[in-house]
Amino acid sequence: MSISTFNVDDAPCGFFSFDSSLRLVAVNRTLAVMLGTPQENLPGKPLDQLLSSANKLMFHMQVMAMLHIHGHVEEIAINLEAENGQQIPVLLNAITRHQADAAITECVVIRVNERQRLEDELFRIRKATEQVPGALYQFLLCADGSSRFPYASEGIRNIYELSPLQVQRNSDLAFKRVHPDDLDAISQGIAESAKNLTVWHQQYRVILPKRGMLWLEGQATPESRSDGSTLWHGYIKDISERKSLEIALANEYERTRVTLSSIGDAVITTDEFEKIQYLNPIAEQLTGWRLNDAIGLPVTTVFNIINQHSRLAAKNPIAHCLQERAIVGLARDTVLISRNGNEYAVEDSAAPIFTSGNVITGVVMVFRDVTGQRILRQEVERRATHDHLTGLANRAEFDRLLLELFDSSISTGTSHALCCIDLDQFKIVNDSCGHAAGDALLREVSELLLKSVRAKDTVARLGGDEFALLLEDCDVNIAQRIAQTVCDKVAQIRFQQDGKFFRVGASIGVAPLDSRWETAQAAQQAADGACFAAKDEGRGRVHIYEDMDKAVLAQHDQMQWATRLQQGIDENRFELFAQPIIRLDADAGKELHFEVLLRLRENDGKLVSPAAFIPAAERYGLVAQVDRWVVTHVFEWMNAHQNDISEIETIAINLSGKTVGDRDFHHFVAAALEQSHVPANKISFEITETAAIGNIDIALEFFKLLHQRGAHSSLDDFGSGMSSMAYLKHLPVDYLKIDGQFVKDMATDAVDCAMVRSINEIAHLTGKLTIAEFVENIETLNLLRTFGINFAQGYHVAKPMPINEILVWHRQQSFCSRQTSEASHA
Repeated sequence: MSISTFNVDDAPCGFFSFDSSLRLVAVNRTLAVMLGTPQENLPGKPLDQLLSSANKLMFHMQVMAMLHIHGHVEEIAINLEAENGQQIPVLLNAITRHQADAAITECVVIRVNERQRLEDELFRIRKATEQVPGALYQFLLCADGSSRFPYASEGIRNIYELSPLQVQRNSDLAFKRVHPDDLDAISQGIAESAKNLTVWHQQYRVILPKRGMLWLEGQATPESRSDGSTLWHGYIKDISERKSLEIALANEYERTRVTLSSIGDAVITTDEFEKIQYLNPIAEQLTGWRLNDAIGLPVTTVFNIINQHSRLAAKNPIAHCLQERAIVGLARDTVLISRNGNEYAVEDSAAPIFTSGNVITGVVMVFRDVTGQRILRQEVERRATHDHLTGLANRAEFDRLLLELFDSSISTGTSHALCCIDLDQFKIVNDSCGHAAGDALLREVSELLLKSVRAKDTVARLGGDEFALLLEDCDVNIAQRIAQTVCDKVAQIRFQQDGKFFRVGASIGVAPLDSRWETAQAAQQAADGACFAAKDEGRGRVHIYEDMDKAVLAQHDQMQWATRLQQGIDENRFELFAQPIIRLDADAGKELHFEVLLRLRENDGKLVSPAAFIPAAERYGLVAQVDRWVVTHVFEWMNAHQNDISEIETIAINLSGKTVGDRDFHHFVAAALEQSHVPANKISFEITETAAIGNIDIALEFFKLLHQRGAHSSLDDFGSGMSSMAYLKHLPVDYLKIDGQFVKDMATDAVDCAMVRSINEIAHLTGKLTIAEFVENIETLNLLRTFGINFAQGYHVAKPMPINEILVWHRQQSFCSRQTSEASHA
């Protein structure tokens, strides 16, 4: 994608663009090198892959909001995350451009430490302005009447047709070019300017060997020097073509003014004895010294610098330069104290001035006020290590400190402790009162945590409503007391918002941080597992990790499943199975009705049922990805078997309750039904009764969406809830699947038998078809037929099989049914 007329790939700044789906469109080579990632691997990836975990939320809430409102952002400090996990502080500028029907956002990032290089470049630009038409110069009139030009820019070649070196050696060559009629006036003007130290300003003529006569305008400011000489700083320009030159000079002047204003350079020159010879106006402003008062004073008197942190005197850059005979710079955290007591953060460079004989005659020091930049840098550094909402250490800083404490426990044998904290009921506050109220609650909890720990301990916010404590030099008993104190204090919070009162709690997991762990991450996983165990035990409590802790091991197993699941999703190792559902009425066997089941193929080839991994998928937010995979691949299977679709009555697809509660998934299903061109009337989505009743408003939205598009819905595990019958008539589903716990033993249990009969009768009264699951014997099947159950499913009917075998199974069953029917009529 072409975005500019220059080579973006090798630009000094990183560049990337993304589309409205937050996927990368283009990335230049500079950014790819910065991230340590092959350039070709980045386009098409999610934007979040560039961001550190601590910055993702801020980017979406702040940067994307500003882009939406203003269409651009400027100078936003964020952290990118390199391939190796390294955090890269950068400043980001972005703009959204609308192209045809698409919106593309283009972003430029520059490393924070790249700013110094750019400022140096600006200084070089200032030097380059000497190449503009006209000439910059210094003219020195000595006490004995001799004169010379200590400095003249390259423009002197056009003005006088002399080189800078020629006029530096002898000013007579320049005066010989002056028109004879103007020579006396120039001499008189120079004398008056030197005597009164007034600005010399004259227009005069010169006669040049090649260009003939030109009109020049010269202006110079005199400076009286201690040796009796006068030094003018001046500028000469050719005004022969005044009209055109005025425009060019005005533009150049503005560029020069803006450049100089932006970098704000101050200049001090000294002699070889470190005595002040010159201060420019900006140097006067920063040091608080006037030039006339400063001349001859030691540079350390005028340029009084200290270390920002120790407040001790900083190394004198002039002395350092004279000693090294080379260009030197200030230490990073240097502060200039002006004559009136004001303090400025400064950066400088000092360069020696050599004579032709390589003898140092002085030093020129250029420095600038970087107070604002240093504050910005410190803020960037602070944001890189602290949570922007609470001011606590963020996850990156927590990980660094955790590793430090872990290493110290290994090297010194000192025991520390780690507490993982998860707020209970926080989502209720967020959902009921909005994110602003949730943020206020998080700040209140943060203050409480800081007051509950010791001065040497660290409190961190890991994200959302998750916090952590790093308790230094602390055994498990003390850690338990601190954790219990936090737990009790959080339980006492009565958060008020808009006249409503909310109670919150904290589930806390505590793990020792000592040599028992192979890595710091292992200790953190143990504390996380203990925290989850505290939640499972009833919330609002502290769980202490112990070796072979069964509750923690169970949580750890789920964490491992989360990793294996994500890998399975990335590597496409899921497989679809199908279990037939047969009709029990006169139309039995005519069309195929089956339920899609999911299996995970492990690396060793073993198939794993969803009962092993769905709980972990729901806990760690992966279940929506799993359900999307299932829906997508079922639709692909249907498209691949279009010639066989007429044999199929219904395909039932199971969905997690958490997925049904996700409105983004609703949109996904609607789009999939419209774009895949599969017959929607052959699809039925199943959700459990508990999930539907627990999210009844959203479930009703989902059922309505399906029916509008011709698809069906089914309520799974009906009868497991306490309020099943009360909700039945309010749930507009097509199928009711009776919970297998009542079906499997109904042939021997009168109560189960009565429950199945009652559910079937009520379902039929509300216009729903019934499906009995867990049908494992012929006795149960016959009873179901007697009760008028519409469908049966279970091992007696058929076991699950790979989905590609289901059509063959159906045809075999149909053939056997025909053979049996023909035999009975023979």
